[in-house]
Amino acid sequence: MNSPNYNLSLPGRIGLGTAGIGGSAERHDQEVAAVKFALDFGYRMIDTAEIYGDGAGGAERIIGSALKAFGAARRSELFIISKVWPDNATRAGTVKACEASIERLGCKYLDLYLIHWRGPHAFAETLRGFDELLERKLVRNIGVSNFDIDDMKEWRREERRLGVRGTAKANETSYRLDRRGNEYGQFVWQRAHGFQPIAYCPLGQGELTRHPLLMELGRKRGVTAAQIALAWCLREPDVIVIPKSANPQRIEENFRAADVRLSAEELHQIDQVFPLRHRWLKGNPLLRHARSAVRRLVRSVKKPASRTIHTSPYGNI
Repeated sequence: MNSPNYNLSLPGRIGLGTAGIGGSAERHDQEVAAVKFALDFGYRMIDTAEIYGDGAGGAERIIGSALKAFGAARRSELFIISKVWPDNATRAGTVKACEASIERLGCKYLDLYLIHWRGPHAFAETLRGFDELLERKLVRNIGVSNFDIDDMKEWRREERRLGVRGTAKANETSYRLDRRGNEYGQFVWQRAHGFQPIAYCPLGQGELTRHPLLMELGRKRGVTAAQIALAWCLREPDVIVIPKSANPQRIEENFRAADVRLSAEELHQIDQVFPLRHRWLKGNPLLRHARSAVRRLVRSVKKPASRTIHTSPYGNI
């Protein structure tokens, strides 16, 4: 299957996730060195958010220090993604949050700016903020994160109604061996409507790097279990993965997963252990609409969350 044209100039299919950095003064120098190592090794895509680290731009500051060492003149080589916290996603709040992220990163503009997940503010508010950022060339592309099909449909309708100058070009969601929900029609819909799939936490919280089957498959090939898990995600022709690590050895191993191609037999073995269950049930459009309605109801009555990554309804993102 050929990959759709999402109109994003992506520098490869493996980026550096940074959800786990920026929260400790003691690890500051080590984390800056890790990001700089990734850049020197060949990573050109970095994914971050205003809440990563300490809930107030800690990860962005780490990245900013590494970018300064990497060289401002090389900015055009990079593809930098950040996200607005949903509670901030009013028109003015979105613009202010993006300006603050750019200042912390020291990068003048963002290649892709996302709303982190659907929050309390109307899509029209966020889109007006995105439109201003596009007009001022502070962001080059916009997108969403943790959206299901119904969310993306509603977002597209608002784009058309408002006539904004840019449309969402990506949806960043959880996707990994033990969380295959995107295969229940969502990837197909995204491909048809121009939402680039970006997979966060493709290794889970590290548990997939220790899974017996993946370790055995990796041993036979001379690679790691993590590389097998990433290669499995990359079997989808258009999925981008952003594994997170501050360990140089793992950063290198993750990047080299792009060279691993799983055989039909290996994929079959993996499917036996990580099956795609109840496809007919999870793909049912009536049940999907019901789930979306429940999510909207929960959001409407939920009290505002504190500014920490752990309050996300989607886990560690």
